[in-house]
Amino acid sequence: MEGKHFKSSMACHIWGDNVNRQNVLGCHGGRRGWIGDKMDYYSSYKKVAVPRISDPNILERIDALRQEKNISPNVFSFLSSLAAGFKKYGGVTQKQYNAFCDIEKSYLNTDIAKSDWNIQYNDVHREIANICALYYCANPPYYGDLAYRVLYDEDFIPSEKQYNALTQNKYALKVLQSHYAEPKFKVNDYVSLRKNNPCSIDEGINIFAILQVAPEPITTAAKNTKKYKILPLDHNEIYIVEERWLKYSNKK
Repeated sequence: MEGKHFKSSMACHIWGDNVNRQNVLGCHGGRRGWIGDKMDYYSSYKKVAVPRISDPNILERIDALRQEKNISPNVFSFLSSLAAGFKKYGGVTQKQYNAFCDIEKSYLNTDIAKSDWNIQYNDVHREIANICALYYCANPPYYGDLAYRVLYDEDFIPSEKQYNALTQNKYALKVLQSHYAEPKFKVNDYVSLRKNNPCSIDEGINIFAILQVAPEPITTAAKNTKKYKILPLDHNEIYIVEERWLKYSNKK
């Protein structure tokens, strides 16, 4: 009797599971089930037309901005998409228009009288901005458009707010610290790789000569990330390795 009761209970339990599973799939008993009803509920929504600004001058302004010689690829792509959307839908949304106005103001404000910041902006500011811009170009997408303009538009002066955002955040400060730190190694020093290094270098090769200090910009926001060009003593393949993965060789 206990065996029959156990089997009967198991059968009820399994059957109950099947019912629940069928309900979830929306096909129990030939009915649509709750998912089918839910789909009907969502399909009953009517698409609400999004208000758009249809001023034809906007399209002309977009085309004019696309002609700027120092415009970044990302901004050009956005403007092209905006122009295509304007032609397709007869206008742009308020958010799109606001974003466009911000870009337009950034690129076309070159004729405004120089502020105190523009006068103060010097070669030191430009060097620091370039170091940080190189880091962000290697680590997209943050500050991509700003970094592009800093590097490739010789006449571009970022606003004080843009400059501080690019160079004074916690990542940029680590990059600047590594860049301006005294190099731990010098040319012709003999070094080895640390055991925890992530470099794809044969483990059997572990004595190198320093050929060059800082051959490339810093692209990692951490301590001791200055780069070195190194050459194995018994190979002719050159490697670029960050300072934190190197140590003085203790082998003669």
